[in-house]
Amino acid sequence: MSEDTDAEDDPAEWWDEVYDSDDSVPWDTGEPQPAFVNLADEEDLSGRVLDIGCGTGTHACWAAERGHPAVGSDLSERAVERARETAADRGLDATFRVADALDLPDDFGPFDTVLDSGLFHAFETDQREEYADELAGVVSSGGQVWLVGFREGAPEDWGPNPFSRADVTGAFAGEEWSVREMRDVAFETREASVPGLLAVVESV
Repeated sequence: MSEDTDAEDDPAEWWDEVYDSDDSVPWDTGEPQPAFVNLADEEDLSGRVLDIGCGTGTHACWAAERGHPAVGSDLSERAVERARETAADRGLDATFRVADALDLPDDFGPFDTVLDSGLFHAFETDQREEYADELAGVVSSGGQVWLVGFREGAPEDWGPNPFSRADVTGAFAGEEWSVREMRDVAFETREASVPGLLAVVESV
């Protein structure tokens, strides 16, 4: 990050710099998180899918390959450009938008399934409830949020904010949410397999 770029003042510019500086960012493995794949094998995805914080579009493309209408969103315009290129190269019907997960557009949604791979753990504690409130406006009744990220015990110097089960239940505490299940999983990066937590939250 350059000296005159502050992540808090202009996070979009910071993320653009990250994607411009390295084509192989650590979290971008090019493959869907195994935790999502295993969960989809158990109960399958449902309906229209949003890959929120999509980066280069891995999970939106994965959902599209499974036959679902898929949308990816990310704060970084550069990431969205790369996601569109990936989908076009693979001939997939997935669309992508630049959007702030803490201030989603009024015309966003509805979605039956939201996939969050590594976004929840990018937020500070006080942002997570705000994030859950934003998702409540775009998830259909009976829809689900699948989120996976670093859990407590992950390397402290890697950047994200590892979260616990209590962090999930605390963020999704509104009457519109029901935390259906949580399980310890691996969160895969280019560098290592990291202790992760998978949560399934249902809109009620």
